[in-house]
Amino acid sequence: MSDNEIDVEALLIATASPDIPFSIGTAPGTAPGTAPGTASGTAPGTAPGTAPGAAAVAATRAGADYDPHADIRRYATELATDITDVLLPDAPPDWRELTVTGTVTVATTAGEAVFVDAAGESTGAAVPEAAAGLLRLLRTVTTPLSAHPWYRVRLHRTVTGPASYEFDYGERPFPMSQLLSPADYRADLEAFPRERLPVWLAAHLDEARPQLRTPRQAVVRARVDRDSGTVPAPVRFLHPDLVWARWATTAAAAVAIGSDWGPRILGATAVFEATTGNGATLHRLPGDRAVLSGGVWNAPELDAAYNDGAPMPDYFAGAPDWVSAPVLNPRAFTGLLSFCYWWDGTGWYRGRSPAPARIGAAIPGLWTADTVTDVVCSVLGENVSRPAVHDLVLAAESAAVTRDAVATAFDPAEDHDLVGAFAQFALAGLTV
Repeated sequence: MSDNEIDVEALLIATASPDIPFSIGTAPGTAPGTAPGTASGTAPGTAPGTAPGAAAVAATRAGADYDPHADIRRYATELATDITDVLLPDAPPDWRELTVTGTVTVATTAGEAVFVDAAGESTGAAVPEAAAGLLRLLRTVTTPLSAHPWYRVRLHRTVTGPASYEFDYGERPFPMSQLLSPADYRADLEAFPRERLPVWLAAHLDEARPQLRTPRQAVVRARVDRDSGTVPAPVRFLHPDLVWARWATTAAAAVAIGSDWGPRILGATAVFEATTGNGATLHRLPGDRAVLSGGVWNAPELDAAYNDGAPMPDYFAGAPDWVSAPVLNPRAFTGLLSFCYWWDGTGWYRGRSPAPARIGAAIPGLWTADTVTDVVCSVLGENVSRPAVHDLVLAAESAAVTRDAVATAFDPAEDHDLVGAFAQFALAGLTV
């Protein structure tokens, strides 16, 4: 197979720097969904004036230079320390870092805490009601810092340093484990109305579930499309075997460095989740079939559909009946699917999905063998041998990966997980 099967638009993407957020994972003290530009101890979008609640934390002072927000931030730091203090009695004896993630609305408070010891081992801890109450207070007193209150906060504390905090105002999607019920968010929006909702939140509140396509619905819809003459559009994209091999190679690199993010091979499914909220899955099916689907977190089509009442794009127009929920990216269940392609053994097809050039952020860098080599080299570090990595990419494309090739490319001197990396190739069926 050759790279001439790819769309010209996609080739343009290959000349850009690959997006490799999984190479570093989530930075310490940073929530994956934190809005860009949010610094520890600060909040973006500060609203002018002093909203109700500021008086509770601002000392009475005179003078034109007085900034009440500075008092709020100082008090927030004190509260962050108080919250972490509540959990310290349950800390492991040799703990070094504590991270507390709280999700708060006017109706519900949820939290999780993790201690990390000197050996780097993590231990979960419950967030008691005393700490939950302080989390609610922290949200109340810091509401004047922005046009609307935050939804999540991450507190970070070391054994030797003070506590720090970082607010998440919900611009990017939240992890499923930290997502509250629609009723919780509706209650919060009644108390704090917003003119425009983040796409993930608008989708979460949409009870119509416009992207759901159960197997039964797929059979009915496929029959209707046939009767009406609705046909899908062909897509010039990489052959599924090339996509699979290159996906597996980047997955092996992510496993090698111990990243919790990035691509993975899970049996007949390739998965990619970026720290940015983008992601996709490639499902391989018997009979030389495949389904590639996923979502870009801020897709303009979804924003228009949820916030402006525009029609939801018909991603499944002309799709066969085997393109249904079991082989779709989980974003179809949360209303955040923004593309779906399917391979029927002869070519790729799509309904009203965007062209490949617009889905690059949701899939690993796999446009060319050189792109994959660039990604893997960036992930593994400056000591890696580029020729060895390139040879490994070509070996994966030929389903001829060996343990020696993995060891040579991934540099065992860097203490990489070579067994886990090779296992990704083995799961993908690309080993000799």
